Amino acid sequence: MSRTLRTIDSWPCDVRDIVKINLQSLQDRHASAFNDIPDWVGHGKITDKALKGKLSGTHQLTIKDKDSYRVVYVAEYRDKIFVLHAFKKKVDGVDKTAVKTIEQRWKQLKADRKANRV
Repeated sequence: MSRTLRTIDSWPCDVRDIVKINLQSLQDRHASAFNDIPDWVGHGKITDKALKGKLSGTHQLTIKDKDSYRVVYVAEYRDKIFVLHAFKKKVDGVDKTAVKTIEQRWKQLKADRKANRV
């Protein structure tokens, strides 16, 4: 999933820093979501929400800057954070291509974890 890291690295510096600092904080505290961190303030520029349906178990970190950036991650394993997809939101409503990518990567991650490959 190095493509996802390259995507994040291509974002504006302030957005990239917000993503990396927050994901590192989440991992350091062994939390499964930002809402599990008592002193995390997610309002205004940055929000976190649990996704539902086929994506249950994943979370979406949203950073609103001049544009809107999304990072979908899984932290339920507590030993690692897996970033499934990162994208700049370009459409109103649901980005079906992004959802399909996230669903495929989430399915693969679950299979890999079950087989002890990651």
